[in-house]
This record gives sequence, structure tokens and C-alpha cells, in this order.
Amino acid sequence: MKTAEAILRIPPSHPELLFSGDEPAVHQLYHRLAAQWHPDRNTSPRATEVFQRIVTLYTATKAQIASGRWSAARGETLLTARDGKQYRVKHFTRRPFELGELLIGNMIASYVVTADGTDLYRNALKVLRAVGFASDEMRKEIQPSLPEIQATVEGSDRCALVLKKPADMVLLADLARHLGGTVPAVHVAWILSSLYNLACWLEWAQVSHNAIGPDTVFVSPQRHAVALLGGWWYATRFGGRLSALPARTVHSIPSDIVRAKIADPRSDLELIHLTGRELLGDPSGVRLIRDPSVPHPFGDWLRHPTSGSAIADYGIWRDVIVSSFGARRFSRLEITPEEIYPSMS
Repeated sequence: MKTAEAILRIPPSHPELLFSGDEPAVHQLYHRLAAQWHPDRNTSPRATEVFQRIVTLYTATKAQIASGRWSAARGETLLTARDGKQYRVKHFTRRPFELGELLIGNMIASYVVTADGTDLYRNALKVLRAVGFASDEMRKEIQPSLPEIQATVEGSDRCALVLKKPADMVLLADLARHLGGTVPAVHVAWILSSLYNLACWLEWAQVSHNAIGPDTVFVSPQRHAVALLGGWWYATRFGGRLSALPARTVHSIPSDIVRAKIADPRSDLELIHLTGRELLGDPSGVRLIRDPSVPHPFGDWLRHPTSGSAIADYGIWRDVIVSSFGARRFSRLEITPEEIYPSMS
């Protein structure tokens, strides 16, 4: 049974610090605490204050569970579908994004989208379910870099897209933060190589992703593997009408695309350039030309506009890599997911 001080330290906005997400257990604990702290039974001068806090936390717990918004203190979020079925999503970190919240677990990445983003959520499902490949060879090469849907949950006030995530993959933005905001150029190179490869597939599929960046890309430092898991809400077929774009994209792609609101392959290519500059610690690219840690051909490539064709850009990119770093070799990045997400341990 908790002390008065322990209960009063729990803010009304965090009922999960007292109650679990299990309804029978919630009711049982509430009745035990209420019996202990009711002013008619407890002579402590703080009994009334404690009892009122218990009632407040109990009421908040019931409301969150009923609406499917329950988040447990120890890395567990309860999602409730419209049919009342509940799903417990375990995670060791959570990140806000423009449509809601990203929950990162050991083998999953769950994008929880608020009600006003439902149309974009359904657009992502439509695009991902229509993924195709020209051959088995293309499938083998590209599929590991694309989202694999584990589950979908549609509730009254939010939807969740639960994706498979290899255990050794981390959010690229988290990797950059762990490294102090700047990723060594040689590692930015293999990340961009994979993104250009994906851009070639997107060009074949005639789809513009429109949100490639550190907050949508996952990477494995050990395997040099890259997966584009987030941002599919904005994906649109070339020539199709753009219904929405994240602010980062609007500020970075050619202005004629923004004015016309028509999906264009240049968007993804410019976002890959921007991602490279961001990882090098200079989003504008102004300082890259003077940065001794960035080979001149590499920095120069990231500062200039793209050709508009992923296939053409990838061909040029390969020459840029050789000019910048010499013959291809595997450069080890000795960082584990446990270092980036200590709560995994």
C-alpha cells in the first residue's frame, strides 16, 4: 500500500504510475486504496487530499482505457479497436511525429495516428498493400527495405500501423542524436547509397514517397542495412494530386511542385540530398564545401540540384563515392541498439 507522499507525487496526467492497464486489477487496487484513505476511516490530516488524488487517477485510468489511449509506465501502450478488441504494444521508446506518435520496440515500429490523420493512414495502407516488383530478383533486393505490416488497429480516436522491424535497426534520427548530431561522412555514404537504390525502385513503381528523412528511415549500423518504414502517409503516384506534405518536405522540394501540388520524382531525390546534409550537420550545405571531414566531391554533390531521375542520379552517385572514398569497402560502425536505447537492456 502506497504512502501519502508517494500517491500525491503522481500527477493527474500520469495515472499509469499507480494503476495498470488491466481493468480487474485497476478496480481491485482502487477499492483497496479507497478503503485505506477514505477520510471516514483514515485520521491522517492528508487523508482527504490523498483520497481525492486516488479518485482522480482512477477516473483518468478508466477514461484512457475506454478510449484506447492507455499508456503503461513500463513501455506498454494499450490500443483499442472500434470492436472493443484490445492490443498491448510493448516498446522501449516513443517519439512524436507530425501525425501522432512512433513507438519503437525490439521487433516492431508502431505508428499511432490521431483521428485527424485517418485519411493519410488509410492512404499508407493502400500504397503498401499495392507494392509490387518486376522480378524475384528485385523483390529479394528491395523488399527488406520496405515496411512489412504486422497489424493494423483502427479505433474511435486513433489508428495504429504496426510494422515489423529487425532487432538491430534504429531510427536514423536517434543514431544521429547518439553521435552528437553529426554522422561521419563514410557512414552517410552507405545510408544514401541504400536510399538511392530505393529511389530507383520508387521510380519504377511510379510512386513519390515525399517524406524520406532521418525520422522515417531505420538503419542497422552493424549490417549497413536501411529500411524506409515511416512517412508512407504522403506517398502518391507520379502525376497524382498531393493532398498533404510534411513541413520539412514543403520547405525543401522545388517550389513548382509545391505550387502545382502534383507528385514528382524530384521530391524524393531532393529529400535524399537534404538527408545527407542533415546527417553531416549542415542542412543548408553552406559549410560543407569548407568542412575538411567531408570529401569535396561528396559535399559538392549534396549541394547541387538533382537530375530528376533516380536511375541517372544513382549512376552519378557511384562515381561520386569512388571519387570521395576510393574503392568500395565496409566501414564498421561499432554502435549497438542497446547503446542508443538504454531501456532495451
